[in-house]
Amino acid sequence: MKIAFIGGGNMASALISGLAGTFTAGADIHVVDPNADALARLAAQHGVTTAHVIDGAVAACDVVVLAVKPQQMREVAASLLPQLRADALVLSIAAGIRSADLSRWLGGHGAIVRTMPNTPALSGRGITGMVAMEGVS
Repeated sequence: MKIAFIGGGNMASALISGLAGTFTAGADIHVVDPNADALARLAAQHGVTTAHVIDGAVAACDVVVLAVKPQQMREVAASLLPQLRADALVLSIAAGIRSADLSRWLGGHGAIVRTMPNTPALSGRGITGMVAMEGVS
């Protein structure tokens, strides 16, 4: 399974740490973030591929994790839309962004899961609440 993370901050890093090498190979995880230091650290630690902007590698991913600040989400969605596969699962960890709004910003995309991981997830000991839209199988 190929997974893209849009955002490579603390919560994304924690999730990648849990996924890389256990659920999927690090090479099957692609991280997009403008922070070169964060990308270099993730690539060195987990073998992920990286980019500074949303690119064609995202189009090859089965799951796209939106791990950006809520105030950035609309702009990120606009940049993601041309690269988003119709059958991709979109997973958002952004607080306060309604699924309906995210779906609209993504051109009516229906396979969206909103999640809310808690702070202990940063150390691998947290829980996550999830709500899926009807378009999720």
